[in-house]
Amino acid sequence: MGSLWRKLRILLSTRFAEMVEYRAEVVIWMLSGTLSLVMMLVWMAQAAAAPDGRVGGYAPAEFASYFLGVWLTGQLMVVWVAWELDVQVRQGTLSPKLLRPLDPLWEHYAAHVAERVVRFPALLGLMLLFAWLSGASFSTDPLHYVAALGLAALGFSARFLWEYCLGLLAFWTESSTSFQEVVWLLYAALGGMFAPLAFYPGWVQNIAVWTPFPYMLGLPAQLLAGKASLADAGRGAIVLGTWLVVFWFVRLAVWRLGLRKYGAVGA
Repeated sequence: MGSLWRKLRILLSTRFAEMVEYRAEVVIWMLSGTLSLVMMLVWMAQAAAAPDGRVGGYAPAEFASYFLGVWLTGQLMVVWVAWELDVQVRQGTLSPKLLRPLDPLWEHYAAHVAERVVRFPALLGLMLLFAWLSGASFSTDPLHYVAALGLAALGFSARFLWEYCLGLLAFWTESSTSFQEVVWLLYAALGGMFAPLAFYPGWVQNIAVWTPFPYMLGLPAQLLAGKASLADAGRGAIVLGTWLVVFWFVRLAVWRLGLRKYGAVGA
Protein backbone atom coordinates (compact mmCIF):
# COMPACT_ATOMS: atom_id res chain seq x y z
CA MET A 1 0.00 0.00 0.00
CA GLY A 2 2.91 2.34 0.77
CA SER A 3 4.36 1.81 -2.71
CA LEU A 4 0.96 2.34 -4.33
CA TRP A 5 0.36 5.55 -2.40
CA ARG A 6 3.82 6.85 -3.33
CA LYS A 7 3.19 6.20 -7.02
CA LEU A 8 -0.21 7.86 -6.81
CA ARG A 9 1.21 10.89 -5.01
CA ILE A 10 4.01 11.33 -7.56
CA LEU A 11 1.59 10.92 -10.47
CA LEU A 12 -0.83 13.50 -9.08
CA SER A 13 1.90 15.98 -8.13
CA THR A 14 3.51 15.87 -11.57
CA ARG A 15 0.15 16.31 -13.27
CA PHE A 16 -0.74 19.15 -10.92
CA ALA A 17 2.54 20.94 -11.78
CA GLU A 18 1.73 20.51 -15.46
CA MET A 19 -1.78 21.89 -15.10
CA VAL A 20 -0.61 24.92 -13.10
CA GLU A 21 1.38 25.98 -16.17
CA TYR A 22 -1.91 26.21 -18.08
CA ARG A 23 -3.98 27.96 -15.39
CA ALA A 24 -4.85 30.87 -17.72
CA GLU A 25 -6.13 28.38 -20.31
CA VAL A 26 -8.16 26.64 -17.61
CA VAL A 27 -9.97 29.91 -16.85
CA ILE A 28 -10.63 30.42 -20.58
CA TRP A 29 -12.06 26.89 -20.84
CA MET A 30 -14.34 27.67 -17.91
CA LEU A 31 -15.64 30.88 -19.47
CA SER A 32 -16.28 29.12 -22.78
CA GLY A 33 -18.74 26.68 -21.17
CA THR A 34 -21.60 29.16 -20.82
CA LEU A 35 -24.52 27.28 -22.41
CA SER A 36 -26.22 26.66 -19.06
CA LEU A 37 -25.78 30.32 -18.13
CA VAL A 38 -27.46 31.37 -21.37
CA MET A 39 -30.34 28.99 -20.65
CA MET A 40 -30.54 30.49 -17.16
CA LEU A 41 -31.15 33.94 -18.61
CA VAL A 42 -33.76 32.59 -21.04
CA TRP A 43 -35.77 30.79 -18.35
CA MET A 44 -35.47 33.65 -15.87
CA ALA A 45 -36.94 35.98 -18.48
CA GLN A 46 -39.78 33.50 -19.17
CA ALA A 47 -40.60 33.26 -15.48
CA ALA A 48 -40.47 37.02 -14.99
CA ALA A 49 -42.90 37.48 -17.89
CA ALA A 50 -45.36 34.84 -16.62
CA PRO A 51 -48.56 36.15 -14.93
CA ASP A 52 -47.73 34.53 -11.59
CA GLY A 53 -43.97 35.01 -11.94
CA ARG A 54 -43.30 31.27 -12.20
CA VAL A 55 -42.82 28.66 -14.92
CA GLY A 56 -43.26 25.01 -14.00
CA GLY A 57 -43.03 25.88 -10.32
CA TYR A 58 -39.79 27.84 -10.72
CA ALA A 59 -39.42 31.53 -9.92
CA PRO A 60 -36.59 33.51 -11.60
CA ALA A 61 -34.31 33.11 -8.56
CA GLU A 62 -34.95 29.36 -8.52
CA PHE A 63 -34.05 29.08 -12.20
CA ALA A 64 -30.85 30.97 -11.37
CA SER A 65 -30.03 28.52 -8.57
CA TYR A 66 -30.72 25.48 -10.74
CA PHE A 67 -28.75 26.58 -13.80
CA LEU A 68 -25.84 27.86 -11.74
CA GLY A 69 -25.78 24.42 -10.12
CA VAL A 70 -25.75 22.83 -13.57
CA TRP A 71 -22.91 25.12 -14.63
CA LEU A 72 -20.89 24.35 -11.51
CA THR A 73 -21.39 20.59 -11.80
CA GLY A 74 -20.69 20.65 -15.52
CA GLN A 75 -17.42 22.46 -14.92
CA LEU A 76 -16.35 19.67 -12.56
CA MET A 77 -17.05 17.07 -15.23
CA VAL A 78 -15.15 18.48 -18.19
CA VAL A 79 -13.32 15.61 -19.92
CA TRP A 80 -10.97 15.74 -22.91
CA VAL A 81 -9.48 12.23 -22.81
CA ALA A 82 -11.24 11.13 -26.03
CA TRP A 83 -9.42 13.83 -28.01
CA GLU A 84 -6.05 12.88 -26.46
CA LEU A 85 -6.51 9.18 -27.18
CA ASP A 86 -7.58 9.90 -30.75
CA VAL A 87 -4.33 11.81 -31.35
CA GLN A 88 -2.14 9.26 -29.56
CA VAL A 89 -3.53 6.28 -31.47
CA ARG A 90 -3.40 7.93 -34.89
CA GLN A 91 0.08 9.41 -34.41
CA GLY A 92 1.55 6.35 -32.69
CA THR A 93 2.53 8.19 -29.52
CA LEU A 94 0.60 5.60 -27.52
CA SER A 95 3.36 3.03 -28.14
CA PRO A 96 5.91 4.26 -25.53
CA LYS A 97 3.14 4.52 -22.93
CA LEU A 98 2.46 0.81 -23.35
CA LEU A 99 5.99 0.05 -22.13
CA ARG A 100 5.31 1.60 -18.73
CA PRO A 101 4.18 -0.59 -15.80
CA LEU A 102 0.98 1.46 -15.47
CA ASP A 103 -2.23 1.49 -17.46
CA PRO A 104 -2.31 4.76 -19.47
CA LEU A 105 -5.83 5.31 -18.14
CA TRP A 106 -4.46 6.34 -14.74
CA GLU A 107 -2.15 8.93 -16.26
CA HIS A 108 -5.10 10.55 -18.02
CA TYR A 109 -7.31 10.29 -14.94
CA ALA A 110 -4.67 11.94 -12.74
CA ALA A 111 -4.36 14.81 -15.22
CA HIS A 112 -8.10 15.40 -15.09
CA VAL A 113 -8.20 15.31 -11.29
CA ALA A 114 -5.26 17.73 -11.07
CA GLU A 115 -7.04 20.08 -13.47
CA ARG A 116 -10.07 20.09 -11.16
CA VAL A 117 -7.84 21.24 -8.29
CA VAL A 118 -6.44 24.08 -10.41
CA ARG A 119 -9.91 25.00 -11.68
CA PHE A 120 -11.78 24.99 -8.38
CA PRO A 121 -10.68 28.32 -6.77
CA ALA A 122 -11.55 30.38 -9.87
CA LEU A 123 -14.71 28.30 -10.34
CA LEU A 124 -15.88 29.04 -6.82
CA GLY A 125 -15.17 32.76 -7.23
CA LEU A 126 -17.15 32.93 -10.47
CA MET A 127 -19.98 30.94 -8.91
CA LEU A 128 -20.29 33.43 -6.05
CA LEU A 129 -20.19 36.34 -8.49
CA PHE A 130 -22.90 34.87 -10.73
CA ALA A 131 -25.05 34.00 -7.71
CA TRP A 132 -24.84 37.58 -6.45
CA LEU A 133 -25.67 39.05 -9.87
CA SER A 134 -28.61 36.72 -10.49
CA GLY A 135 -30.08 36.72 -6.99
CA ALA A 136 -29.81 32.94 -6.71
CA SER A 137 -30.36 31.25 -3.37
CA PHE A 138 -29.10 27.81 -2.47
CA SER A 139 -29.85 25.05 0.02
CA THR A 140 -28.97 25.67 3.65
CA ASP A 141 -28.45 21.95 4.38
CA PRO A 142 -24.70 21.10 4.40
CA LEU A 143 -25.52 17.47 3.57
CA HIS A 144 -26.97 18.59 0.24
CA TYR A 145 -23.57 19.97 -0.72
CA VAL A 146 -21.80 16.78 0.36
CA ALA A 147 -24.28 14.69 -1.66
CA ALA A 148 -23.95 16.95 -4.71
CA LEU A 149 -20.15 16.68 -4.54
CA GLY A 150 -20.36 12.90 -4.25
CA LEU A 151 -22.67 12.68 -7.27
CA ALA A 152 -20.34 14.98 -9.20
CA ALA A 153 -17.39 12.69 -8.40
CA LEU A 154 -19.30 9.61 -9.55
CA GLY A 155 -20.57 11.46 -12.61
CA PHE A 156 -17.10 12.64 -13.54
CA SER A 157 -15.69 9.11 -13.28
CA ALA A 158 -18.55 7.72 -15.37
CA ARG A 159 -18.10 10.38 -18.03
CA PHE A 160 -14.34 9.85 -18.05
CA LEU A 161 -14.79 6.13 -18.73
CA TRP A 162 -17.31 6.54 -21.54
CA GLU A 163 -15.18 9.25 -23.14
CA TYR A 164 -12.20 6.90 -22.80
CA CYS A 165 -14.16 4.21 -24.65
CA LEU A 166 -15.02 6.71 -27.38
CA GLY A 167 -11.38 7.72 -27.69
CA LEU A 168 -10.36 4.09 -28.11
CA LEU A 169 -12.55 3.86 -31.20
CA ALA A 170 -9.59 5.52 -32.93
CA PHE A 171 -8.18 1.99 -33.23
CA TRP A 172 -10.83 1.37 -35.90
CA THR A 173 -11.84 4.81 -37.21
CA GLU A 174 -10.08 7.84 -38.64
CA SER A 175 -11.67 10.20 -36.11
CA SER A 176 -13.25 8.88 -32.92
CA THR A 177 -14.18 12.37 -31.72
CA SER A 178 -17.19 12.43 -34.07
CA PHE A 179 -18.95 9.96 -31.77
CA GLN A 180 -18.21 12.27 -28.86
CA GLU A 181 -20.45 15.00 -30.28
CA VAL A 182 -23.46 12.67 -30.46
CA VAL A 183 -23.03 11.47 -26.88
CA TRP A 184 -22.55 15.04 -25.68
CA LEU A 185 -25.99 15.97 -27.04
CA LEU A 186 -27.57 13.19 -24.98
CA TYR A 187 -25.53 14.23 -21.94
CA ALA A 188 -26.63 17.86 -22.26
CA ALA A 189 -30.29 17.23 -23.11
CA LEU A 190 -31.07 14.42 -20.66
CA GLY A 191 -28.73 15.85 -18.04
CA GLY A 192 -30.85 18.98 -17.73
CA MET A 193 -28.54 21.54 -19.28
CA PHE A 194 -31.33 23.00 -21.42
CA ALA A 195 -34.16 22.70 -18.85
CA PRO A 196 -34.99 20.72 -15.71
CA LEU A 197 -35.90 17.15 -16.59
CA ALA A 198 -39.42 17.66 -15.19
CA PHE A 199 -40.10 20.03 -18.11
CA TYR A 200 -39.64 17.21 -20.65
CA PRO A 201 -42.45 14.93 -21.92
CA GLY A 202 -43.20 11.95 -19.72
CA TRP A 203 -41.82 9.39 -22.16
CA VAL A 204 -38.51 11.23 -22.29
CA GLN A 205 -38.33 11.25 -18.50
CA ASN A 206 -39.09 7.53 -18.38
CA ILE A 207 -36.13 6.85 -20.67
CA ALA A 208 -33.80 9.33 -19.00
CA VAL A 209 -34.08 7.83 -15.51
CA TRP A 210 -32.39 4.65 -16.78
CA THR A 211 -29.41 6.59 -18.11
CA PRO A 212 -26.62 8.18 -16.04
CA PHE A 213 -27.21 11.67 -17.46
CA PRO A 214 -29.90 13.13 -15.12
CA TYR A 215 -27.84 12.18 -12.07
CA MET A 216 -24.68 13.84 -13.37
CA LEU A 217 -25.96 17.39 -13.89
CA GLY A 218 -29.61 17.86 -13.02
CA LEU A 219 -29.74 16.04 -9.69
CA PRO A 220 -26.67 17.75 -8.14
CA ALA A 221 -28.08 21.08 -9.33
CA GLN A 222 -31.44 20.29 -7.74
CA LEU A 223 -29.67 19.42 -4.49
CA LEU A 224 -27.78 22.71 -4.50
CA ALA A 225 -31.03 24.57 -5.21
CA GLY A 226 -32.82 22.73 -2.40
CA LYS A 227 -35.28 21.05 -4.78
CA ALA A 228 -34.12 17.44 -4.26
CA SER A 229 -33.80 15.24 -1.18
CA LEU A 230 -31.00 13.08 0.16
CA ALA A 231 -33.12 10.04 -0.76
CA ASP A 232 -33.04 11.24 -4.39
CA ALA A 233 -29.26 11.56 -4.09
CA GLY A 234 -29.01 8.00 -2.78
CA ARG A 235 -30.98 6.61 -5.72
CA GLY A 236 -28.88 8.66 -8.11
CA ALA A 237 -25.67 7.33 -6.56
CA ILE A 238 -26.85 3.74 -7.06
CA VAL A 239 -27.64 4.38 -10.74
CA LEU A 240 -24.32 6.16 -11.33
CA GLY A 241 -22.40 3.45 -9.48
CA THR A 242 -24.02 0.79 -11.66
CA TRP A 243 -23.16 2.64 -14.86
CA LEU A 244 -19.63 3.19 -13.57
CA VAL A 245 -19.13 -0.58 -13.29
CA VAL A 246 -20.63 -1.10 -16.76
CA PHE A 247 -18.36 1.51 -18.34
CA TRP A 248 -15.33 0.03 -16.57
CA PHE A 249 -15.85 -3.41 -18.10
CA VAL A 250 -16.71 -1.94 -21.51
CA ARG A 251 -13.46 0.02 -21.34
CA LEU A 252 -11.49 -3.14 -20.55
CA ALA A 253 -13.06 -5.01 -23.47
CA VAL A 254 -12.53 -2.19 -25.98
CA TRP A 255 -8.95 -1.65 -24.75
CA ARG A 256 -7.99 -5.31 -25.21
CA LEU A 257 -9.58 -5.56 -28.64
CA GLY A 258 -8.04 -2.26 -29.67
CA LEU A 259 -4.53 -3.29 -28.63
CA ARG A 260 -4.79 -6.34 -30.87
CA LYS A 261 -5.74 -4.07 -33.75
CA TYR A 262 -3.00 -1.60 -32.85
CA GLY A 263 -0.34 -4.30 -32.66
CA ALA A 264 -1.50 -5.87 -35.91
CA VAL A 265 -0.26 -2.85 -37.90
CA GLY A 266 3.19 -3.00 -36.31
CA ALA A 267 2.84 -0.06 -33.92
